[in-house]
Amino acid sequence: MAMSSNLERFTAIIERGFSQGDLSVAEICAEKLIEHEYLSKTDIPGPQILKAQIEDARHSIKDLKLTIEAVVETGDTVWARSKATGVDPRSGKPVTIDVIDICRFADGKLVEHWGVPDRFALLHQIGALPPPPKRT
Repeated sequence: MAMSSNLERFTAIIERGFSQGDLSVAEICAEKLIEHEYLSKTDIPGPQILKAQIEDARHSIKDLKLTIEAVVETGDTVWARSKATGVDPRSGKPVTIDVIDICRFADGKLVEHWGVPDRFALLHQIGALPPPPKRT
């Protein structure tokens, strides 16, 4: 599938990759991907990093669906806020978290990524964190 803009490339990663589990979307990654997301693999080629991230996310949240809620494309960079929904496979509880992604592209390939999934919200929803204090 020919994609002409970085926004189309980013959307494909979110919709085809994370929401549908299509690992072929990793072709959008450069061989050298500078990855900044906490706990992501960094010692393997770029396409393998993206495949691992997709697989990890889809194992962490069953029936994962990412929906882009806000996005800005400026120059070579796409900034986005997405909503991730699904079911925690350990507890069976439905979960919803926000995800922030910043993706830099060069020559039609993803070359740098910052990802910030709201892991605290996930831990709170599955009961791994105590409830917030009651406000009086």
